[in-house]
Amino acid sequence: MITGNKGEWSEIYALFKLLGDKQLFLGNKDIEKLEGLVYPIIKILRTENNGNFEYSIQDEIILISGNEEVLKIPISDFKDKALFLLNAIKQNKERTFSVPEIEEFMQSINCISLKASSTAKTDITIVIHDQRTNQQPT
Repeated sequence: MITGNKGEWSEIYALFKLLGDKQLFLGNKDIEKLEGLVYPIIKILRTENNGNFEYSIQDEIILISGNEEVLKIPISDFKDKALFLLNAIKQNKERTFSVPEIEEFMQSINCISLKASSTAKTDITIVIHDQRTNQQPT
């Protein structure tokens, strides 16, 4: 069973939410969304204890690759799980808690831990399409 605090579960929520939205909204210093500044997400990279995984967005499907395995998961699954997890995070009053419904989904998409390994500096890396230059960052 995976247990974590609200901050740790929020990292998984961010992954699900970004994949479900398929785009990254920019904000200002006051955490207010800047209208018209949106970057389409091409893929999200995540390092797990069992390897590196790539979550690529292709229309309404997420292609998950890593360890020579490729999975196809509908975007709607990520939207649904993000909403479910957000509610679980908001409602839980314990210091640490588990969310069995999310844990099962996490395992199905090769997401086995709440946070990146201790050697990684970031939990996820987001690759976007910069429409201003019409190029993908390298």
